[in-house]
Amino acid sequence: MASPANTTADPEPVLKIEDAWIAEAPPGSKVMAAYMNIRNLSADDIEIVSFESPGYSSIEAHETVYQNGIARMFRHKSIKIPAGASIRLARGGKHLMLFNPNKPLQAGDKVMITFISRNQLPQSSIITVKRPAF
Repeated sequence: MASPANTTADPEPVLKIEDAWIAEAPPGSKVMAAYMNIRNLSADDIEIVSFESPGYSSIEAHETVYQNGIARMFRHKSIKIPAGASIRLARGGKHLMLFNPNKPLQAGDKVMITFISRNQLPQSSIITVKRPAF
């Protein structure tokens, strides 16, 4: 008897996470930042509406904006990536803020972050903690 076809295969990823890293924070810090390039591999626009990780109480999309010589941080409710395009999360611009790590993290540690987009299945990526180069 033939086995049934696999109908529960994981869907092809629609996001490609590249050059991702989390900045190692000073001891006792309750906030860390993540940077990466997020590429939309699909033919449709994607809006990432939330981020999750078992290692943090919450993750938010933020952007540093300089106004009149003063850096201000703004929270974004989502990140939109046009079809076939990419967005760069980098120091001094858009980035992820990771709040309240459940254990101290050092360079070399790995963290799973799940990207949840509107009308798409969640997609996870493993990201390495690195010591920032200033």
